[in-house]
Amino acid sequence: MTAVHVERAHHINVPGSTRSMADHPLFQRPGALLSGYADSDGGAAENYPAARRVHASTIKLPVWHREQDLPFVNAYAAR
Repeated sequence: MTAVHVERAHHINVPGSTRSMADHPLFQRPGALLSGYADSDGGAAENYPAARRVHASTIKLPVWHREQDLPFVNAYAAR
C-alpha cells in the first residue's frame, strides 16, 4: 500500500473484488441466496472460457453514484 501512495495513487483495486461470472460465488452456489436454486450449481468455472476471457480483457472504472462521491469526481476531472 505504501508503494501505491509513493506513486501518488490514492485509490487502488482490491484484488478479487471483481471476477468472471463463472467464478462468482453466487453463480457457483445460487442456493445460498436464491432458495429456489438450492439444488443447483453453476458448474465448473473452466466450462466458461468466454466469461474468463471477457473478465481478463476488461478494465474496471470507478462508479460514483452518491452525493458524497462528488469530491472524488471533481478531483479526477481536474487532473
